Amino acid sequence: MKKHMVMIASLFFMLFLILSGCDRPITEVSVSPPSSANGAGIMEENDDERQPAESVDTRAAEQDNADIRSLLEKGKGILNLSYTAVFSSAENQFIYEYYKRDNLTKMITTEGDSQSIAVCDGKTTVYYNLPEKTGFTMLEAGDDMGLVPSTEALLNEAVYTFRTMGEESLSGYLCQVVETEDEFGVLKLWISKTLGLPIKYIGSDDNGWYSLELTDIQLGEPSNSIFVIPSDISLK
Repeated sequence: MKKHMVMIASLFFMLFLILSGCDRPITEVSVSPPSSANGAGIMEENDDERQPAESVDTRAAEQDNADIRSLLEKGKGILNLSYTAVFSSAENQFIYEYYKRDNLTKMITTEGDSQSIAVCDGKTTVYYNLPEKTGFTMLEAGDDMGLVPSTEALLNEAVYTFRTMGEESLSGYLCQVVETEDEFGVLKLWISKTLGLPIKYIGSDDNGWYSLELTDIQLGEPSNSIFVIPSDISLK
């Protein structure tokens, strides 16, 4: 009898536990997915933060363009120098000498036995020929660097955007090789990383292809006598 009373008491106790548990809220247990050993789960969480490859390439191209412009600005600041240049095109070839001292510039173009000379003081340009000794004066500054196109023209952001193509040594200078385009087509330049000055061009214009290469580059002030116009020149 006592044994039956114990069993009945146990059954009532279990029933009490079951009935009392019905009103309790069910606790939800969140189970995190297992993270893979190679970190793939972490990469999936950061997918939204990853930049498209196109954006990365665009930023790199913009930085290259800005670096080349900074290099050309460096060359623009050269106040005193001289060089010899060889100009070649589909039509002809000639050599010219260029001298720059502060605001004074002089170009001597030699073709055969004749010379065409231009001397500019920043305001007025005097053109004359030798051995004819005739010439004329124009109220214009002329080309500051004697290059085609000039450094000032290359810095025109509305026209030129530069792409770096590597490095190459030329005329004793390590150069940044770049490409750009204008209305005529592709223009390739070798820009001295030391001077910021284009040492060589290969491009095209209305007359076809052309190239320009500088040699015998000298830094320092050319003599004042170089810019003196001979007194026996007949100017119109």
